[in-house]
Amino acid sequence: MSGFTIWTDTMIDSIRCVLVYVQPSWVIAGVFSTFSLLLISRYAYSIFFHPLARFPGPRLAAMSEWWYIRNYTGGLWHEAMQNVHQKYGPVVRIGPNELSFSTPSSYKTIYNHANKDRKPFLKSDFYDISPGRADIITVRDPADHALQRRCMAYAFSVKSLRQQEETVHLYLDEFIKQIGRLGSLDQGVDMTEAFNWLTFDIIGDLTFGKSFDAVKEAKTHFWISLILGSVYLSTLAGIRKRMPLFALVLPFLIPRSFPSNLREHQALTLQKTRTRLDMGKLERADFFSSLVRSDLSMVRANRIGEASEEEQREEEEEGGGAGGGEGGRVEGDVDIQYLSNQSHVLIVGGSETTATLLAGATYFLLRNPATLSRLQMELRDTFKDYDKITGDSTAMLPYLNAVIEESLRLFPPSSLGLPRICPGTAIDGRYIPAGTIVSTDPFSMTRDPTYWEDPDSFMPERWLLEGANSEETIKVNKAASQPFSTGPRSCLGKNLAWLEARLTLAKMGWKYDWDVAASSEGVDLWRDVRMWTLWKMPKWRLKFKEADVWIRRHED
Repeated sequence: MSGFTIWTDTMIDSIRCVLVYVQPSWVIAGVFSTFSLLLISRYAYSIFFHPLARFPGPRLAAMSEWWYIRNYTGGLWHEAMQNVHQKYGPVVRIGPNELSFSTPSSYKTIYNHANKDRKPFLKSDFYDISPGRADIITVRDPADHALQRRCMAYAFSVKSLRQQEETVHLYLDEFIKQIGRLGSLDQGVDMTEAFNWLTFDIIGDLTFGKSFDAVKEAKTHFWISLILGSVYLSTLAGIRKRMPLFALVLPFLIPRSFPSNLREHQALTLQKTRTRLDMGKLERADFFSSLVRSDLSMVRANRIGEASEEEQREEEEEGGGAGGGEGGRVEGDVDIQYLSNQSHVLIVGGSETTATLLAGATYFLLRNPATLSRLQMELRDTFKDYDKITGDSTAMLPYLNAVIEESLRLFPPSSLGLPRICPGTAIDGRYIPAGTIVSTDPFSMTRDPTYWEDPDSFMPERWLLEGANSEETIKVNKAASQPFSTGPRSCLGKNLAWLEARLTLAKMGWKYDWDVAASSEGVDLWRDVRMWTLWKMPKWRLKFKEADVWIRRHED
């Protein structure tokens, strides 16, 4: 027997002798005391000695992630953020290593284009959702994002959307007929659901070359239901990064049917992706063509990914670049899963947010009858014929555009501050350490009386050059309302959202008189709405009556 073995056996025997005299309760108490001491030390450090200890905010938020998780999963995140900014000011600590701002200047600093004097604020791991190549929303690498965006920019340009406008009118005109039919019934039509029929059908056609037939059937497609129903569940999944132990209880919070529904959804997305690939080149430059170019460009056009941000902006404004406005080619080896993931992003981003905007706008207009009357007067004075309502003509209507701006202010597509990693620089004159997670909260910024008169009121007039308003006033307004973000990560679908919103409100307002159905008289948007990354709207039933026939009389 070796000396080492003898020494080991002796040590084990000695430990056994000690444990004979140690009560189990003492061991438990010792472990508990040690654990408690570690927690207290950690909390004390976070509250008093952490680099962010000088910033105000809820004490619980400074100590742990529980404040964030409780408010984020509760569906009232927008209210919680507005409350803390009203209480603590324009910068609030909302996590042990996270700050929220509520000023236009902070928005510009965090999200605007980088330059030689300003390092970029990169996306945080909040966006690390799934393995594999990230899509245009979740990609964190600036070079990869620049490549994806440049390849997709033309399809979303104003020039390209003029070519797609006929498709928008096709589904919108069917939608106008459907809400007229359903809205004539006593129960009215649920516009929260109906707007989703419209926007999903449009983006489905523009992405896959075929709609979901939701407007035609006046019924929400299974795929749409699953997407909308998964918003809350995706919120729960995102909490795992903040608190890994949350993953242990996550399976008990997810409905048993969700895994099978998710598999069916993924299979359907892949099927639609393959079907669109088999269709090959279309006459129009649809969105899917740009996705294919983005995928193929990864291996053959690295120089595109290195394009400057100035070139990206010119690309989106002028409509040039990859694809050159042609229908696009489907060739070579493509990553089916990548195309499927990107298609999913386009479907959600190009539908639900616009539907929410439209539902919010109709709510505000009906709760403020004078604004609806003024809008309908503008529409009916401008257009003597329904067919004259186009994207270009509605873009020239000041009050219609003011209604949309004000709806976006009160009800931004997403009320979640987009998290970024601070590179170590000053924000609003205060140095923020490198590695700190920072964001600007859009809901708080658009309700701050510092920038808005009577901020909780629906006042489209604030966007018009009338009364006491000046060009400087409107400039300040635009800086304090950023519904589509700004900089290199701004929403690529902004032009499509504006086109759909203008045309939909214009055709609805021109053709019909609106009223709230009896079952929705008691709806209070701010009481009933919930926010889990995206808004979950309450049912909003409206009735429609065709306007007097003289309004639609053709010009002589």
